[in-house]
Amino acid sequence: MTVRARRGYGLRVPGARAALTALIATTFAAPALAQTRPLLTEEATTAAAGRIALEAGADAIRAEPNFLTGRTRDRYDLPVLRLVFSPAGNVEMDLEWVGRVIARDDPDFGTVSDWGDVTLRAKWRFVDEAPGRPAAAARFGITLPETSFGNGLGPNTLRMSAQLLVSKRAGGLALHANAGLGLFDEVLRPHEQRDFLVYGLAAGYDLTRTVELVAEVAGRHGKGAPGAEERAEARAGVRVGRGPLRVDAAVRRGLADADGTWGLTAGLTWVMREGR
Repeated sequence: MTVRARRGYGLRVPGARAALTALIATTFAAPALAQTRPLLTEEATTAAAGRIALEAGADAIRAEPNFLTGRTRDRYDLPVLRLVFSPAGNVEMDLEWVGRVIARDDPDFGTVSDWGDVTLRAKWRFVDEAPGRPAAAARFGITLPETSFGNGLGPNTLRMSAQLLVSKRAGGLALHANAGLGLFDEVLRPHEQRDFLVYGLAAGYDLTRTVELVAEVAGRHGKGAPGAEERAEARAGVRVGRGPLRVDAAVRRGLADADGTWGLTAGLTWVMREGR
């Protein structure tokens, strides 16, 4: 999510000056269409106050190990819905829900599914981006368990995180970095938890006015346990569109032992109400 360009005063500018003004407006309006999907790394910038956006998509990955048995199956999360609201120009709140978690051809459990988890997040931008200085923000999140762990679909435990976010744009290139602490309750040992360094590093490049190439590496690092494992994933993809609706897609590659091999994610972002 990024800051929407401010509306200027109605100045009458003729000829070349009008063309230059239009070019500048176009350049700075493009970032306002940015979004989190199809990446996991969050931008430090925030949208204008009052903006409401809905992100919807689906994730799939092959050969993900079942944390109870260690045997692999294909996993699908769909739909993944995320509603983002900006109560102020430097604050964003979002609610994310995974509608269904599906494991296909599990060697022990067959094809099974269950409701997905619900995640609540809040982001506060406390430094604006400026020449020679990135934007900075803090983000806090909690995941409420809904998915049953009995067949290895989900841990069914509380998970919390607190991260520092930084973002910097240089022409058509945007860089984003996240780092912080993640706390995950263990699945098999009550009253025990695992602490992780949660991180993300992403880049986006405006190929044209309507096409942006994106890539990232994101995950959590630390000593894990079944159901609260260390994870890492690389994604590379594209965002297409301009205005209130954009579509996206990315290839996924698991990098840690608990991740699957190759996968896909695809979805769209719809700005339901513009900010002011």
